[in-house]
Amino acid sequence: MSSRKYFKRIPAYVVEGHDEVLPFIYRCLGSKHLPFEGNTFIHLDSHPDMLIPKAMSADTVLDKDELFSEISIENWMLPAAYAGHLRHLIWVKPPWANQMNDGVTTFLIGKHKDTGSIRLTCTEPYFVSEGLYSGAEELENTREVTLHVMTIGGFIEEPGKKDDFGLITAALRQYLPERGTPYILDIDLDFFSTKNPFKTLHEEVNLYDKLAPLYAFQRPESTDPDVLKEATTARNEQLAELGNLFDYLEEHRSLQGYEGEKSARFEAVQLIHRELTKVCKQTDIDWKIIHDAGCTRDDTDLPHHVTSRTDLDRLITGTFRAFLAALPSPPTIVTIARSSEDEYCPPEDVDLIQIGVLEELRQRLGDIDVKLTYQQEETF
Repeated sequence: MSSRKYFKRIPAYVVEGHDEVLPFIYRCLGSKHLPFEGNTFIHLDSHPDMLIPKAMSADTVLDKDELFSEISIENWMLPAAYAGHLRHLIWVKPPWANQMNDGVTTFLIGKHKDTGSIRLTCTEPYFVSEGLYSGAEELENTREVTLHVMTIGGFIEEPGKKDDFGLITAALRQYLPERGTPYILDIDLDFFSTKNPFKTLHEEVNLYDKLAPLYAFQRPESTDPDVLKEATTARNEQLAELGNLFDYLEEHRSLQGYEGEKSARFEAVQLIHRELTKVCKQTDIDWKIIHDAGCTRDDTDLPHHVTSRTDLDRLITGTFRAFLAALPSPPTIVTIARSSEDEYCPPEDVDLIQIGVLEELRQRLGDIDVKLTYQQEETF
């Protein structure tokens, strides 16, 4: 820690897609403004963003440029945890985000001995439903990760409810015990207002609801490792079969000649194809996006809460302001994702939210160095 450097002004990097913050975090690791290992990461978002590129070799994390090309908005955080850069992940969520319950869990993340991919021992259904769970004995090169989930902004669902920011400060001090402890404050503007962009995909055939039974995931009733492994295997088989079907549709525009198993899923996808091609031109259908939409339909839906302007003001100047005041010390860097081009943050509100968030950061942290990188053509 003696060789650590300090910024004169706290940099705040504003990007569009959330995975685009990772190169800036890595730059700070390389420049020694952040320690190379063990960082605390405070993540305000309507989504966890804690999936893993399933087919990616764990060794990809050794080449940052290759890693940056492999990640996307939902799976950029845990590869950095596997690499050792992030140790404590604190997901601060709004009350409409229900992919995980509040609480603290510690798990191992490592390289799967058979597949060479990154997997983890966390029993949260969020991970099991994506086929990412593995037993500790199946992993090598493991690291311990703490995941702390907390909800703020309770007034949205319960008028009059107040957040206990004293309790939040006490919780954060576990990870930031000394003033000046380095950490990253990461904010997705869809924390304040979010859409589920898949809900309106081909509404003319009610597609989103038709995908639900096809992609349904039955949450295991036990955390027994054997039960979880069985659930993970079944889920991976389900998603692989559906992925193959929709990949074939994308390439061939029909299922004619498909040589895979003609299961009930085949018949269900064939029915979706028949219904959709009756009302849409083939050129207007992206079968890969339809599969992506289906993958969001496990046992929880993507959050959808377009916040009113009145509540937005309360979330920014009330809840967010109080949260910043609850931080035990200033962050080393701030990363901000707009998430508006894919409409996770409503495009009509994103600029208003961004202005408010940056103003609160300035009020709390002083003269921050705002870098609007989404306005620049920058390559890494």
